[in-house]
Amino acid sequence: MARTKHFATRTGSGNRTDANASSSQAAGPTTTPTTRGSEGGDNTQQTNPTTSPATGGRRGPRRARQAMPRGSQKKPYRFKPGTVALREIRHFQKQTNLLIPAASFIRQVRSITHALAPPQINRWTAEALVALQEAAEDYLVGLFSDSMLCAIHARRVTLMRKDFELARRLGGKGRPW
Repeated sequence: MARTKHFATRTGSGNRTDANASSSQAAGPTTTPTTRGSEGGDNTQQTNPTTSPATGGRRGPRRARQAMPRGSQKKPYRFKPGTVALREIRHFQKQTNLLIPAASFIRQVRSITHALAPPQINRWTAEALVALQEAAEDYLVGLFSDSMLCAIHARRVTLMRKDFELARRLGGKGRPW
């Protein structure tokens, strides 16, 4: 049988190349290789336990690639905390469209109208709903900014319920206590 790349020839017992060492370690526990040919000594051929003629010798490198650590992959870039938040603030301050989805806002307006208004009032014009949504969003943006000022005054950066209550009380917005 002619020599192919499927069979590794060895003249001594300790001469292993790095490729054979890494592929045999990646494959796990192996059996002892069998000796072919003469029992005499210099021209012996041994089978590599990690390759076989059917697979074409490709089993070893594929296993070595799968066993690579996950840390060698490129990590996605992470911004510092607060950078993305400031970018989003600038983005939304530039926009002029409404922030609350129109369908859910209209649904809430209709449910409140059904609960509080007389039964004969159940229709809204499109212009009235848009005006109501713009006024509601303007009120909420002002309330959030006043509440943030209250939180900063208390040497905090986290908005709390007491900030909203204080902003409503000082600004005269909402129900009086």
